[in-house]
Amino acid sequence: MIFSKRYRYRFGDIDDAGIAYYPALLHYFHCAFEDWWSDGLHTSYPDVLHREKLGLPAVHLECDFFAPIAYGDEPAIHLGILRLGTSSVEFGFWMTKDDQPRPLNRARITTVAVDMDSMAKRPLPDRWRTAFAAFQISEEEFPSGRA
Repeated sequence: MIFSKRYRYRFGDIDDAGIAYYPALLHYFHCAFEDWWSDGLHTSYPDVLHREKLGLPAVHLECDFFAPIAYGDEPAIHLGILRLGTSSVEFGFWMTKDDQPRPLNRARITTVAVDMDSMAKRPLPDRWRTAFAAFQISEEEFPSGRA
């Protein structure tokens, strides 16, 4: 299963070239990550951070950019899980526009489960491993963006 949600690019997200400032792309991937918790997993990420003391900070990311995003565009951001490790989770994110299958960009973001009090690595709890598995996608489902 893939989680998807649309986001509007606003004036402050655009650089002087008239296209999305690349840090804004990463910000919107994180917005989708937080909304996936609430809308897809039915638990707020702040509750996970503060009550369960589970954090998933990024430890590695790779991004590819294929087509620009302009002011006012409303791309859909898609999230799937590419790999579930004992403590790590590799997320695949990509954006599409106007229901076109070809991505505008994509990112692989690897996170590691940590205890929020000590920031020490910890195993991903079974509850979340099971929930995350429903969003697992194959490498073939992660769009390449190349023709």
